[in-house]
Amino acid sequence: PPENKNLIEEHKELIKEVLQAYPEKSRKKREKHLNVHEEGKSDCGVKSNIKSVPGVMTARGCAYAGSKGVVWGPIKDMVHISHGPVGCGYWSWSGRRNYYV
Repeated sequence: PPENKNLIEEHKELIKEVLQAYPEKSRKKREKHLNVHEEGKSDCGVKSNIKSVPGVMTARGCAYAGSKGVVWGPIKDMVHISHGPVGCGYWSWSGRRNYYV
């Protein structure tokens, strides 16, 4: 139906508008994750089998937080602080590691 075509085009324009907020490099990565499902197609072409980037929230959560929960969660005789009110603890590691040597 013609009203579906208009709705699909509106949604595609909305996606373009949302992507404009991202820097070019991030926009290219995000474009693969946003699309509109059209009737008659078997899927909407969204690429979702890409590994999570540590520190970036996805529908599957943060990769760093997941590894902390799975790997270090069962260890009870130590204190772990990984997430705080500012964001993911992954990004705080670079300040404590000597990557410049």
